[in-house]
Amino acid sequence: MEIPVDIEQNNPLQLSEIAEEITAIELELTDESLLSPDYLTRITVTESEVIIAGLKIHVFNKDGKIIRSIASRGQGPGEYNIIINIAIDKKNKRLFIVSANPDKIICYDLEGNFLKEFRFNQSFLSVTSMDLNYINDELVLVGQKMDKNEEKGLYSPSLVIRLSDDFQIIDSYTIRNLYIGNESFATLYKHSDFILNGNSSVYLFYGDFYIKSDKSVEGTLCDTLYRFENDHLVPELKLRFSSKFIHLFNVYRSSRYVISFYANNQGWNNYYFCYDIKTGKGYNMKDGFMDDINGIDKRVSIRPFNHDTEMFYYLHTHMKPGDLEEPNPTLYIGKLKK
Repeated sequence: MEIPVDIEQNNPLQLSEIAEEITAIELELTDESLLSPDYLTRITVTESEVIIAGLKIHVFNKDGKIIRSIASRGQGPGEYNIIINIAIDKKNKRLFIVSANPDKIICYDLEGNFLKEFRFNQSFLSVTSMDLNYINDELVLVGQKMDKNEEKGLYSPSLVIRLSDDFQIIDSYTIRNLYIGNESFATLYKHSDFILNGNSSVYLFYGDFYIKSDKSVEGTLCDTLYRFENDHLVPELKLRFSSKFIHLFNVYRSSRYVISFYANNQGWNNYYFCYDIKTGKGYNMKDGFMDDINGIDKRVSIRPFNHDTEMFYYLHTHMKPGDLEEPNPTLYIGKLKK
């Protein structure tokens, strides 16, 4: 499926047009549960709890009350320093955390008890560009590392790696090579959602790079969403933009909608694009969606849950008259129409 995107359009889209329901959760503010929206990495949910990863990992109930924090910051076993990403194993009630400096994956149960960890060596992926998800009883990592080719010089291969329950590599395969000669400046948008559970399928979109100058890129296309099928990547859909001068950070799909987030090089404005597969209509909108359901006057940036792309979330901080300090943001959880 090829979907055209006219970047010159700016069609406001209200969430009531695509969302079946939206639940608001006011997150309790205490000395232990203080959240900074600028440093939130990912949010995931279970049947009864909300897990928020930022500078620390906090667990709230569905009423927004803080229940506990998981582990603590540090360099020792079971401790994290900089949280890059998290994934949840709902079946076995476990939480996986990618931490940088030191680079490792830490596994806890959902009560916050440390179970095990795996430290990366230098030949593994760079954790700063890593996404992970727990799929079909395996931990799947997507990210990049640095290597050297005798003919082309320095290059950065991007890989998918499948890990067993004891962190042994089951399989790995390269999805893209970025040849950068003797330069080493290449990075991904930090909040990309590379690998997501969709409607009965698993999807991968490996996002665009900020690159210092024109380099050679071989492998998966930056405008294509892929579906995992028998350990292969099968092209699912492609976004055809009216201009090449964009950075495309995110593409995902639910059973009905295709949603992407990108930046326009001309002025570096942020845009969302939403395509309704059922009606064949696309909406290109600057700065995000309009929340007419909750009456938020500011545009909101929605993000999919990595375990279910039929669901999305966003945050908004409501300041009330007389507030002496900024409260925790309110978490909004939405369900897309089918």
